[in-house]
Amino acid sequence: MKKCSLILLLAMAALFSSCLCQRKCMKKYCPQSLEAGRAAVMAADAAFADSSVKYGAAEAFNTFLADSAIQMPDGKNPIYGRDNIYALFKSSKRRYTLDWIPQDGQVSSSGDLGWTWGNAVFTVFGDTGDTTLYYSKYLTVWEKDKAGNWKVKVDIGNERPGE
Repeated sequence: MKKCSLILLLAMAALFSSCLCQRKCMKKYCPQSLEAGRAAVMAADAAFADSSVKYGAAEAFNTFLADSAIQMPDGKNPIYGRDNIYALFKSSKRRYTLDWIPQDGQVSSSGDLGWTWGNAVFTVFGDTGDTTLYYSKYLTVWEKDKAGNWKVKVDIGNERPGE
C-alpha cells in the first residue's frame, strides 16, 4: 500500500511540475511560446497572401479581416470596417492581382496580438494585354479572435522602390 501511495505521489509531483513549466512558459518573454506565436502569425499572413492570389484580394480581405479592421492606404484616408474595405476592393473596375511575401513578424507576450511586415506587388492588367506593376511594403497588426484565429486588425501599406 505504501508503494502505491509513493508512486501516486511521484506521479502527481511530475504532473504538477509539468503544469508549472507550461504555465511559466506562457508568461512574458518565454522563448518557446513567443517563437510559436511568431510562427503562427507568419503562417496566417502567408495564408492571407495565398488566398489573395488564389481567390482575389477582395475575398482574401473579407476572410482574413476582423469585423472592426482598419485599412490605412497610402495617400488616402483610413477605411473603417471589414465590410467597407471589402466593398472598396469589389468596386474596382481594374483587373489586378495583389501578392505579398511576409518578411518578419512578432507576437506580444500575451500571445493575442501580433504584427507582420513584408513586400507586396500590385499587378494591374490593361485592356490591351499590358501590365503595370506597383511595389509596396506593408505592416499588418493581427489579433486573435474568440476562436483563436488570427485576424487582421490594422492594415497599412505604402509605396516602395521597384525591384
